[in-house]
Amino acid sequence: MQEVLLGHLDWNLMHTEANFWHGNVTSFEENDFQILKLLLTKLDTSSDPRSLAVACFNLSQFIQYHTTGRVIVTDLKAKERVMKLMNHENTQVTKNATCASRGCS
Repeated sequence: MQEVLLGHLDWNLMHTEANFWHGNVTSFEENDFQILKLLLTKLDTSSDPRSLAVACFNLSQFIQYHTTGRVIVTDLKAKERVMKLMNHENTQVTKNATCASRGCS
């Protein structure tokens, strides 16, 4: 989560570990969902395909593992942001945006 605060998103083991998400998903609630809001901001501001793909993946995992993740992400208007990325030129961005949008609907 530190990487989100620093603005550097990259793939690492914790992103794909179910144990990470089970143990840390409620941390996303801290500071009025600051981490989640930063991920959403990244979707609007980043031009780096890797960062966009990781941000979309993280959103999809939050939706999957948080008991009210879908509602929270919907309230934060994430669907519109993710939908814009579904036609991105990078296939990883498109794939992860599609996964996240399924969780947002």
